[in-house]
Amino acid sequence: MRLFREERGQATGAVAFLLFCLAGLLIISAFFLVGFGYKSYSRYQKRADAENQVKVTAIQIKNQEQRVQIAKQKAEIRLQEAIGIRRAQDEINETLTPFYLTHEYIQALRESGASTVYIPTDPTTGLPVVTTRNAGGK
Repeated sequence: MRLFREERGQATGAVAFLLFCLAGLLIISAFFLVGFGYKSYSRYQKRADAENQVKVTAIQIKNQEQRVQIAKQKAEIRLQEAIGIRRAQDEINETLTPFYLTHEYIQALRESGASTVYIPTDPTTGLPVVTTRNAGGK
């Protein structure tokens, strides 16, 4: 019975040693395969990576062209808005006469309810000289 145990112990030790060696071999082979982040490629993989990089670059170029087109369209929109504002200002300037402005000024004075007196000084323009009364009525 003792002999059987010794053989069994030796067999167990040999199996453990063998497993230890296999584990070490796997670790060493993984270390060499990875090689500190260095990928081991075949030439086909390198070619596929180069083709993918060309495709990615083409996509980036198209994206940049789209961004340029969008910027041009936004600039055109701003230009058209500015043209519209300028035309509106020109129309307003054509319809605003000094007489109309004086009329609007007098109406604003009436609606304000302030104690203001206006005296027309020039009969051709009707522009008033504005003075305010004191609280005492002077």
